[in-house]
Amino acid sequence: MGKKPFLLSLDNQERFSLSSLSEYSSQGAPLECRIPDIEKKRITKGDSVWMRFSSFFPLENFDMRLSLGEGDTPCLEATSELRSYMGLNHLYLKNETVNPTWSFKDRGSFLCIQMSRLFGEKASATISTGNMGHSMAAYGKRARLQTLIFLPVGTPGEKILPMRIHGANVVVLSGNDFSNIKKHVRAVSENIGLRTISGNGPLRVEGYKSLAFELYEQTNGQLPDYVVLPVSATGLARGVFKGFRELLMTGLINTLPRLVIVQPENNAPLARPLKQGLNKVIPVSHVKTIATALTTGDPPGGDAFLRMALKNGWLAETASEQEILEGISLLADQGLYAEASSATVIPALK
Repeated sequence: MGKKPFLLSLDNQERFSLSSLSEYSSQGAPLECRIPDIEKKRITKGDSVWMRFSSFFPLENFDMRLSLGEGDTPCLEATSELRSYMGLNHLYLKNETVNPTWSFKDRGSFLCIQMSRLFGEKASATISTGNMGHSMAAYGKRARLQTLIFLPVGTPGEKILPMRIHGANVVVLSGNDFSNIKKHVRAVSENIGLRTISGNGPLRVEGYKSLAFELYEQTNGQLPDYVVLPVSATGLARGVFKGFRELLMTGLINTLPRLVIVQPENNAPLARPLKQGLNKVIPVSHVKTIATALTTGDPPGGDAFLRMALKNGWLAETASEQEILEGISLLADQGLYAEASSATVIPALK
C-alpha cells in the first residue's frame, strides 16, 4: 500500500484498504486509519480546520464545496457561578450546537461524504438514533448522493423530519436492541456492497479529530488536563484521542489530556466496567434513558475501546436521569441549550 493511508485493525494489526466497506476486523475490533509519516505533518494557514490541518487527514485535497460550515466551533469559558458550583478553577464548554445540523456529527459526515465521492460511490447509508441521520442526509444532499437512513422504531418525529426534507430514504426498523439492529444492518449492507457508516467507523473517527485540533488552537497549545465526553458507540472519544495522539507524535504537544467518558446510569456498558478496571463490555438490553443518543447497549468493538481506555488511564462516570435533567438546566443557565445526551457531562464533573 506504499505511503498511502490505510486501515488497521486494533486487535491484530491486520491491514485493510481505505475503501473497505467493513468498519471492523474479523475479530470484531474497530478499524482505524493510519496516515504514513504522521510525525512529519505540520499545520498550515487556512480558513477552516480542514485546511489548516489538511495533511493530518486521509485524503489529499478537500472539496470545500461539500462543506456546510462545520467545525471551528466556539470554546466558551463557563461562568464563575458554574465553576464555583463544580469546584473548578477552569472549565470550558465546546459548543457543538452551532454546527450545521446542530451536533458534532457534522464533522464526521463531512469527511465521510468526501471519501464516498473519492471512492466513486453514488449512495451512502447510516444507522442512527437521529442526529447522525440528519447530518448524513444534509451532507448527502449537498454532494448529490442518494442517502439511506436506518432508524430504530420510536425515533422522535422531529428528528426524522429533517432527514425527509433533505430527501433521504428513511427505513424504520423494529426491535428492542439498537446494538443488534446495527449488527444486522452492517451485515446486509456489506453483502450488497453498500457503505453503511456507523458512529464508530474509521472515516467518521477521522472527522472527529478536528475537535482535538481546534482545542489545541483555542488553548494556544496549552490543552486542558481533562476532556469530558458523552460516549455511545465510542467514535467521538476515539477520534478526539487520535487527534491528541497525532499532535503528540508531531511534537506539537508534550502530554496527552486525560479523557473522561460519560454514559447514562441506565445504559453504561462501557463506563461501568471502566470504573471497575475491567476490559470487557457489560452489555445492556432494553435501554431506557432520556439521553436517546446514548442508547448503544453493546457497542461493537467495545472491548478494544476499553483496552485503549485502561492503557491510557481514562476515567469514567455515569449520570442518573435526574442528574441529566439538572445538567440541561445548568447549561441553560449558561445560555446554552443541550439535548440530554450532551448534558450528561455536567453531572460527571461533580
